[in-house]
Amino acid sequence: MGRADSRWRGYAETFSAALINGSIGTIVSYATMPVVMLVALRMVFASAALALVLGLRHRWPRPKDRAAALRLLLLGGVLAANLTLYFIAIRETGVAVAIFTSYLAPVYVAALGPRFAGGRTEGVVVVALLVALAGMLLILLPGLRGAGLSPSGLAAGLGAGAFYAAYLLLTKNLRRRGLESTGIVFVMSAVTALLLLPWGLAQSSPADFGGVNVLMAAILGVVTTALTFSLFVDGMHFIKVQHASIMGYIEPVSAPLYALVLLGQRPSAWTIAGGALIVAAGVAVVALGKAEEELYG
Repeated sequence: MGRADSRWRGYAETFSAALINGSIGTIVSYATMPVVMLVALRMVFASAALALVLGLRHRWPRPKDRAAALRLLLLGGVLAANLTLYFIAIRETGVAVAIFTSYLAPVYVAALGPRFAGGRTEGVVVVALLVALAGMLLILLPGLRGAGLSPSGLAAGLGAGAFYAAYLLLTKNLRRRGLESTGIVFVMSAVTALLLLPWGLAQSSPADFGGVNVLMAAILGVVTTALTFSLFVDGMHFIKVQHASIMGYIEPVSAPLYALVLLGQRPSAWTIAGGALIVAAGVAVVALGKAEEELYG
C-alpha cells in the first residue's frame, strides 16, 4: 500500500469510527442500568468479542519489550480514569460543560504530540482545531448557558480531557511499537472492565441485568468499542495523532443525527451550525494536512 493510500485509510478508519460512535448517546438512552455498570459490562463484551477474534487468528498481543507491556496495561487505567472523571463532570457540571472540557483533548494533543509522538504540529491543524472548538461551543452553547460551574466538576472535565489525550498518545506509541489495533483494544478493554466492575456491581441490583440493558451493553461493547476502537487505533497508525484527534470531533456531530433518526429529536440551529464548522475543520485537515512521513526526519 502506497503512502497516499495509507493516509486515506487512516482518515477513513478514524472518521468511520467517530461516525459510528456518535450513536452511543442514543444507545445509552435505551438502558436503565447504572452508568458505571453499563460501561463495565460494555468493556466485558468488547474484550470477549476481541478475545474470540484474536483466538481464531492466533494473534494474541505480544509486546516486544517491558516498556511496551507496561504502556499497554497503563492504557486500560488511563481509559478507566477518563470515563470515571467524565461521569463526575456530568454529575457536577451537567452534560454540556462535561463534553466541552473533555473535548479539549485535541488541544493537549496538539501541544504535546510533537514531544511524545514526534513530528510537529502544522498550521492547518491549529486553525482546524480552533474552528472545531468554535463548532463545539455552538453545539453546546444552549446547555452551557444554564450550566453550574462547580470547581470540582470543571477539574474533573479537564482531567477527563487530559486522560483522553494520554489515551491517544499511548495508542499511537503502541502502534509504532508493532502492536496490532485489535490486541491493544482487547487489553485496554479487559483492564478497564476489571477496574470498573467492582464499582459498577456495588451500584447495581439483579433487576438491572434485564434483557434490554444487557442487549444495549452488548451493542456498545461489540460495535462501539471492539469494532470502532480497533478502527480508530488502526487508523492512527497511518496519520498524525493530531489529525486523528480532530477527526474524533465527528462523534458529537453525528450524535444528533442518530437522535433524529432513532428518537425523532430534531437538532437545533446551533447544532447544525456547529456541526458544519466541525466538518469544515475535518475537511481542512484531510485536504491540507501533510502525510505523517513528511513530518519526520
